[in-house]
Amino acid sequence: MSSVNLNVLDDNVLIKPITEEKQGGIVLPSSAEKKPTKGEVIAIGSGSRNSSGERIALTVKTGDKVFYRQWAGTEVEHDNEKYVVMKESDLLAVIK
Repeated sequence: MSSVNLNVLDDNVLIKPITEEKQGGIVLPSSAEKKPTKGEVIAIGSGSRNSSGERIALTVKTGDKVFYRQWAGTEVEHDNEKYVVMKESDLLAVIK
């Protein structure tokens, strides 16, 4: 599990994409490669607020491996590492 010095806000989640190793000798241009849809939760926000102003905690936790929507979130780079920041609602499943 990684640690990063970023504070994620509200119901956002910081994901470190997990890229699958390709077998074989064919090299594809990066534009032809499929975007990762699997990653590790590195950091989570404090949750969204309901109509009463109370915090609603996120269901994922740091270290969870998850599947997420292919075009979800915003790609960011921090300390030479690539991450994706997305809403928790863009996560599809927690891998057990």
